[in-house]
Amino acid sequence: MICYLFPDPIYLFYSSDVPSLLYYAYVPITLITIFIGFYVFFNGKHLLLNRLFLAISFLLASWTMSTLILWTNIHSNFMLFVWSFAGLILSLLAIFCIYFIYVFFEKKDIPVWLKIVFIILLAPVLFLTPTSFNLHGFNITNCDAFEFWGITFKLYYTFLNMLAIFSILFMMIRKYKSALSEFKRQILLMGVGIELFLLLFFSITSLIYYLTEIGILLDSRLEMYGVIGIAILMVCISILIVRFKIFNIKLIATQALIWGLVVLIGSQFFFIKVTTNFILNGITFVISIVLGYFLIKSVKKEVEQREELNKLNINLQDLLKQRESLVHLITHKVKGSFTRSKYIFAGMLDGMFGEINDEIKKRAQQGIESDNGGIETVDLVLNASNLQKGIIKYEMKPLNFKELVEKVISDKKILVETRGLKLEKNIGEDLFNLNGDAFWLKEVVNNLIENAIRYTKEGKIEVGLSKKEDKILFYVKDTGIGITEEDKKNLFTEGGRGKDSVKVNVDSTGYGLYSVRLIVDAHKGRVWMEPNGESSGSIFYVELNQA
Repeated sequence: MICYLFPDPIYLFYSSDVPSLLYYAYVPITLITIFIGFYVFFNGKHLLLNRLFLAISFLLASWTMSTLILWTNIHSNFMLFVWSFAGLILSLLAIFCIYFIYVFFEKKDIPVWLKIVFIILLAPVLFLTPTSFNLHGFNITNCDAFEFWGITFKLYYTFLNMLAIFSILFMMIRKYKSALSEFKRQILLMGVGIELFLLLFFSITSLIYYLTEIGILLDSRLEMYGVIGIAILMVCISILIVRFKIFNIKLIATQALIWGLVVLIGSQFFFIKVTTNFILNGITFVISIVLGYFLIKSVKKEVEQREELNKLNINLQDLLKQRESLVHLITHKVKGSFTRSKYIFAGMLDGMFGEINDEIKKRAQQGIESDNGGIETVDLVLNASNLQKGIIKYEMKPLNFKELVEKVISDKKILVETRGLKLEKNIGEDLFNLNGDAFWLKEVVNNLIENAIRYTKEGKIEVGLSKKEDKILFYVKDTGIGITEEDKKNLFTEGGRGKDSVKVNVDSTGYGLYSVRLIVDAHKGRVWMEPNGESSGSIFYVELNQA
């Protein structure tokens, strides 16, 4: 049967009796959608995100093409066949949009159970599309099938569309809260783009169908404005491609998108018959060329800067590796020199070179102490480097942290007394058991106590150990020079030290506290510093998990 409201279309869907705005709205957006979809796909066939976007682009193009056919065709059987796929396309779009956003946010495929849920949700549409529950007639007078569209079928795919809108909104809010600042901008752009697309495209389409069916809306040309949602989505996708490279596409994508858009807008001159639309298309054409030129120029500059930055990063990595090799070479050479001179001084004290007077013995002892300090400094730098790179493997075993702390205190007692300081213990009677590496935890305790001794001219040093719920709290309190607010920012960083520390300790490297932080981090604990509230000085805390 044939509808005689319009003449038979040329080339399947071109007719001079339909509004020219129809072609202006649907033809460019269809071609742009297909172009972007395939371009994204061919620039990353192996990427799931690219394949999903191609599927969405294909569904959108299918929708716009089927709408053009339904507007222009006059053969009822063919129109009924095309119309029957409308609900299926809308349902597939809803599910694929959820799938696409999940992969975009999580950077991985959806779990199997969610795929099963998607199949279950689509099953009714797949089975009912070729039945009378979908379409059960055609109005040959009006040349449409609005009144013969099954209400249950329409309500179901409308439900799927609403499910997509709220699911994507939920995922967007949840992911935005935990995302880094750079990715937050991508979440907003993609999320807002696809939500506006779903709201405008589905809402306008569904609303027009319902209003037309019950006779409230007599002019269904408003349906053409539903493609605004597709345009918004394509603009957001284009920005993400250009600005954030989400589909692994470089500058050529920008050029292709811009000039492809210009060509598509220019092609509209062959369809437009109304003077107003011709002028409007001409203005859009000129604006597209001008803005496209500046956009490509801007993106080209940005791409060049990014590539230059990548080169600099590569060069920096090479320089860091060279520096690392040089540091290891120098430190081993220096350590070897310290060790050899130490043995010479030790030999002098042992009488290996004959009898020496007391003055020379004194100088030899000072030489040994100086060499020991140099060796400790070299070991400190090397340990910090190895800890940072993760080369050192920790032997996590049950240990009594209280015994470890008391052993270090005992070892440092003589050094404290020679400095004229007072050493106090404030250790509870509880058991302080934890899982950790005894050697490296001893380094933590040793480092903090030695720092307190070095930077305290007079007064006392207090070492404490207590429990707080399931945590073990170790602290070292001193009455030394203290640390300014400015210097606190550099503590526990590589080479970080206070500006006055060298005045007190000329051997200060800044690697001691850095090593402490790395060791404590490896034990899932935390370390921090606070001013001594009682007087000048500092309090260093280490919190570890109790076994």
